[in-house]
Amino acid sequence: MKPLFPKRMNLLPHLALAMLLGLAFLLISGTWYYATPAFWEVGYEPDQPINYSHQIHANKLGMDCRYCHTYVDQSPNANIPSVSTCMNCHTVVDDKNGYLKLAQSTDGTTPSVHWRNPDLQKLREFWAAGESIPWKRIHKLPDYVNFTHAAHLNAGVSCLSCHGRIDHMPKVHQVKSLSMAFCLDCHRAPDKNLVDVHGVVADDGVEAPIWPTDLTTVEATLAQPGYAESVGARLAQQLRYAPPEHCSACHY
Repeated sequence: MKPLFPKRMNLLPHLALAMLLGLAFLLISGTWYYATPAFWEVGYEPDQPINYSHQIHANKLGMDCRYCHTYVDQSPNANIPSVSTCMNCHTVVDDKNGYLKLAQSTDGTTPSVHWRNPDLQKLREFWAAGESIPWKRIHKLPDYVNFTHAAHLNAGVSCLSCHGRIDHMPKVHQVKSLSMAFCLDCHRAPDKNLVDVHGVVADDGVEAPIWPTDLTTVEATLAQPGYAESVGARLAQQLRYAPPEHCSACHY
């Protein structure tokens, strides 16, 4: 008797299984990449109510991060500076006599371009109205994550490790995923991100102490050949407690 279906039809279950496995692989791979902070958060660069440039303030003018983010080395949080902090430098008495003697023109009679700057005008409007600037938050961890800035800075982890060269950014954006995997990679190998903030390895020829907000020095130090294996490893050993990897260390 002639078979109802040709023999090649026996391949259909195998082809269907292969297609299902391929679909599952694509689904898992897509979720693994596209549903993670590395895709959704890295590169996030929202428009802000005032165009504040870290490149000008932190890099060109050499302002330390702690002037605006006060007590970041003593607090769990890196606070957003108040308008009064900005106005410590940007206060102008009138249209001719102003901060740093830059708010007037060279002839001293007419307002300068700096005085007419639209972003500084917005700043003065917020100050006059007694309102806070509604900055848009960029770096944000889930509420169930217990992250302390002070502990990391005082251990020798620089702003560079999590925020990149933020002092080179005219407009701040997120450069690291800040995911659980990102944190665990550092906790498992902290030597790659530690600088000497207490001057305990100066005899190794490392310029010490190095403050974590000095991003230029930090970047050059961490880039030294063999630094992680030598100085970084010794710094990691001298921590009172090794960076924990258990759940309760970072989660409530």
